[in-house]
Amino acid sequence: MKFAVLILAAALAACAPPPPQSIEITHAWARPSPGGVDIAAGYLTIVNHADTADELQSASSPRAGRIDLHVTEMSDGMMHMHDAHGLTVAPGDTLTLAPGGAHLMFQRLSAPFQLGETVPVTLHFAHAGDVQATLTVRQQEN
Repeated sequence: MKFAVLILAAALAACAPPPPQSIEITHAWARPSPGGVDIAAGYLTIVNHADTADELQSASSPRAGRIDLHVTEMSDGMMHMHDAHGLTVAPGDTLTLAPGGAHLMFQRLSAPFQLGETVPVTLHFAHAGDVQATLTVRQQEN
């Protein structure tokens, strides 16, 4: 009887859906890059479903030699952009990377971002590990 219960438990476990990702990426997009320019900005929304905070530490893409995390802030009546050495997402919270705020800065593009194409990105989190995202190139967020 114990053997039958173990077999049934194993079968049910095999049919169970995978555990949800602690990090969910939505609304991922990038602006097209003008010809002759090897940089572009990317935006997305990060939802942290975990019970603990997580931190976006870096990002990478086969389309860019480097991706920096940038924050744009108003200071003394001027907009200033600077590197962010990590972006924290509180437990159960959402962090939006958007124009005029935090964003991904793609540098040394292998080719300009063209309207309608998609750009693969790997987001590197302190706890969730690597999370894949695909940014759609468009003029503005939908």
